[in-house]
Amino acid sequence: MILFKKVFASIAYSSESQLAVAMKKESGKVLKEVSKLCQDERELDAEVLVKKQIAVDPDNLELMTKLGEIQARLCNDHEAEFTFRAVLVRDPNHEDAVCGLGRLLDQALRTEEAEQIYRIFLQNNPISHCALEDLCRILLAEEQADEAFEIARNHVEQYGNNANAFDALRYLLHVDEDRLEAELNDDRENKTLYTQLMNNLLEQIELVTKMERIDELPDDLFRELDDDKTRLSGEIKHLLKSAPTRQISVPPELQNRISHYKLYDGSPV
Repeated sequence: MILFKKVFASIAYSSESQLAVAMKKESGKVLKEVSKLCQDERELDAEVLVKKQIAVDPDNLELMTKLGEIQARLCNDHEAEFTFRAVLVRDPNHEDAVCGLGRLLDQALRTEEAEQIYRIFLQNNPISHCALEDLCRILLAEEQADEAFEIARNHVEQYGNNANAFDALRYLLHVDEDRLEAELNDDRENKTLYTQLMNNLLEQIELVTKMERIDELPDDLFRELDDDKTRLSGEIKHLLKSAPTRQISVPPELQNRISHYKLYDGSPV
């Protein structure tokens, strides 16, 4: 009798495991189909499909998170917030749900709540590139640029073996480049702005160079970095050539950094 119970239990466990694997596989297919529907801007169809799958696979947090993302895209903010929070009750460390909820709150001008959610999440998940980038975007928008840059640079220093670790800092530098460029156009002979913009461009090209050394970069990202390096090189050369007309002498430390990338020929500027 005992032996029979053990065999029966073993068979039951095996059946449950097979069912779980099959369900996970089917949910994976649904997620791919739902993503394609969203790409085609068919969110209503995607919502129906993902809800049907959740009914048969209610413990799948990826499905629930995708539902929250779809609800947010449909501007059903209350439903989306409820869905994201339901995921986080089950798994407080679910990165996609945290980022989905944080963005939803930020867009609803509940910025302080979003910032707090990201800060708490990052305490337990410091390697989260998504949450860190979102937090830096919020800080920059809230005019806390110094903290945003400090956080982003530290992230690159700690996790620079992953290309995604650079996203936050690259975003901040790009936004700041636009600001500095606009201000320098209005005040052409401002040496401080000129130096800040040149430092910005050099830091960007240094980041691109570091990223190119990362093993197994996706081809599309490698092409993006190559295009970015070409753009930045052109911007630096253009800014360098404009120095005499701005009555600006390029500081020696900047000249040395520029020379490292063969963008400065050593002639006086």
